Amino acid sequence: METINQLNNFTKTVLVAGLIFILYGYLSRIAGIYFFWESKSIGWAILFTGIISFLAHRIKMKTPEANNTALEKIGIGVIVFVLLIQTILISMIPFTDACSVAKKHIIEGAALHNEIGAIHGFGLIPTGAIQKTINSSGEYGSATINLTVKGDLKFKDITIYVVKYADSPEWKVEGIE
Repeated sequence: METINQLNNFTKTVLVAGLIFILYGYLSRIAGIYFFWESKSIGWAILFTGIISFLAHRIKMKTPEANNTALEKIGIGVIVFVLLIQTILISMIPFTDACSVAKKHIIEGAALHNEIGAIHGFGLIPTGAIQKTINSSGEYGSATINLTVKGDLKFKDITIYVVKYADSPEWKVEGIE
């Protein structure tokens, strides 16, 4: 409890805000509230920022006492690395051919339209993984794209599996969960 009282207002606010955003993100899905589903992803980024601030505070408190701060520094390094990689992926995935094919397939598919209504958009933060290989037989790969699809009736988180075969110039949707 003493450590929490020693934290500055910024760190406390960021930690609480991150937890509130994450909690809202999960509860909005459970309760069927179709507003700001991106709060879950944003909340995790805010929470990690708060953890960095917390660890920096611990370093500041330990330094005058000549205590070892290696674990706090490693923690900050790992979190910064994860946030950097996540930011790069979030900014790259929407502009890939695999993501474009996945979105086009969803918009044109009738099964999802029956469940969520007319699709009017996607979440701001697509996630997933894309693997491409180029060799003498051509380019091939696979992708797993996680999207929030926004329809007139409701929103839905979906995972789309997309593949590209060496003998085909286009990515193809293999499955949707």
